[in-house]
Amino acid sequence: MLKKLIVLISLIALLWSPTAFAAEDKALTNATTLGEIFGYISNYHLHKPDIDQLTNSAIKGMLDQLGDPYTVYFSPGELDKFSGELNGDFEGIGAELEIREHLPYVVRVFNGSPAEQAGLRSGDVILSIDNNSTQGKTLTQVVEQLRGKKGTKVRIMVKRVGQPDFPLEITRNTIDLPTVTDNILEGQVGYIAVDSFGLETGEEFGNALIKLKEEGIKYLIIDLRYNGGGYVDAALEIAGYLLGKDKIVLLTEDREKYSDSYATELDALIAPLPMVVLVNDQSASAAEILAGALQDYGRATLVGTNTYGKGTVQDILPLGNGGALKMTTAYYLTPKGRRIDGQGLQPDRYIATPELQILAAKQILLQEKPVITFTAEKTISTAGETLSLPVGYHKENDQFFVPLRLTLEALGYEVKWDEQTGNIEVKDKNNTWQLTNHSLVNGSSKLMTQPLRRINGYTYISTEDLQLLGIEVVI
Repeated sequence: MLKKLIVLISLIALLWSPTAFAAEDKALTNATTLGEIFGYISNYHLHKPDIDQLTNSAIKGMLDQLGDPYTVYFSPGELDKFSGELNGDFEGIGAELEIREHLPYVVRVFNGSPAEQAGLRSGDVILSIDNNSTQGKTLTQVVEQLRGKKGTKVRIMVKRVGQPDFPLEITRNTIDLPTVTDNILEGQVGYIAVDSFGLETGEEFGNALIKLKEEGIKYLIIDLRYNGGGYVDAALEIAGYLLGKDKIVLLTEDREKYSDSYATELDALIAPLPMVVLVNDQSASAAEILAGALQDYGRATLVGTNTYGKGTVQDILPLGNGGALKMTTAYYLTPKGRRIDGQGLQPDRYIATPELQILAAKQILLQEKPVITFTAEKTISTAGETLSLPVGYHKENDQFFVPLRLTLEALGYEVKWDEQTGNIEVKDKNNTWQLTNHSLVNGSSKLMTQPLRRINGYTYISTEDLQLLGIEVVI
């Protein structure tokens, strides 16, 4: 399922009329000139240009000049498709994917979907689409190949554990999915994932929250990873359910530096309880509005990676041909006045390994002591769960090595690459270490017993050297 719609739409109606244009003499004069040129070309040019192509090219030229990827013209058909995707409606196969080890991995197959009917399963890997290899393709590229008109067929090659690779032919259909899903995790932890902010997302979230409340949850995880945004009103509605009435959720600032604020209008549906919001570099726009507000009010701990950083507001302007112009009209800021555009939100706990983010959220909520157990089958046990991994431990001359980032993040450390020094930076609540290939520095340097290893694209550290960080290791 595509989760990369990077948009933020306000429901403020801006209607431009000839009178409004007349207030700007230069704009009116230039618009008249543009109309004259269009008329001459369409009526008299030797090549008899296609009127629609001429119109679209003129629009594209104006929008390209803005250098703003979020100001977009929608033809009538494109507008309907755009609105449908925000609401969870699209034509495709009905599977949710992630890129793992440079290949698309099937995370979830939706009930009743064409993918389920054809036999695709969670855990499958798609090796090719219509005889085109998926190796190294981005998630967006893979999704674009799998999507298509209802009734058309797509042929994929599937890799499944324990079986030879095999082909599947899937007939695409209309997929109508809710934008909100929920369940209860071990430890009375409620989990709500919001895929996008559509017209019905607020209601769906409210229903999920009431349901989880009735089932006795004591903690809550809200998953906004891969959520590219949507309608501002949906984010405001959800914020109201969590924060209560009359709480400012975002501030806007237009090109004249005029500021406005948007506050919640609904009462909270649930009493305050420990909460974690999961975010990543594809959490954008309305997702950042909600996450930023919850962070500013101290109502939630943000876990994951820095968000996308799309801090601009787009208005939908209806056009006479049935299409619309989605146009950037303002910046938005968090309730504390933080500007997000171009920099995003910083999580309270930085975890780059996607497989560990939910587990880390549970550790925070349940206040569990982090423990990680590696098995020979490339799995780890932590926070009461067993998790499959793309990599496992490595043994070399009676020395054990474990993947550095994955291990340390599972144990509550933050791991980042320091671009200035070229070292690996490791942090906990009280300390910061710089790991070179041979030493660990925190005030004073300590030589490592083994240099870091690079194996199958992952950095490994010896279990003996983990103890330099104060980590207890049992083999």
